[in-house]
Amino acid sequence: MPLPKLSKKWVIALVVVVLVLIVLFLDHYSRCYGKPLSREEALQRANRQLQFLNKDFVLGDTLPILAAEEYNPDTRTWILTFRSPTCEVSIITDRCHGTDVGGMSEGCKERPAPR
Repeated sequence: MPLPKLSKKWVIALVVVVLVLIVLFLDHYSRCYGKPLSREEALQRANRQLQFLNKDFVLGDTLPILAAEEYNPDTRTWILTFRSPTCEVSIITDRCHGTDVGGMSEGCKERPAPR
């Protein structure tokens, strides 16, 4: 049984979809299996996350300072811990999954919602 002939529009649409999928795969592969974050890049991302976090939480009079850092070569992940006299925040960052808060101490109080 012969396959029906596809119109030119369907062929173009199929080619575009395949190209987009290839680009997405290459992007994911290069981020997750390419060069890991350097210490400087990880620290820059963590500081940016800390500044965003400071808008919603009271982290102290000044932003907490870097107290500890740990790099896991198996997962290619940085865990950066920031500490102030009242608050401790751990931030996890890598090139594949991005940057997220790993944990906060009880001293990091949520800011009251503006009225």
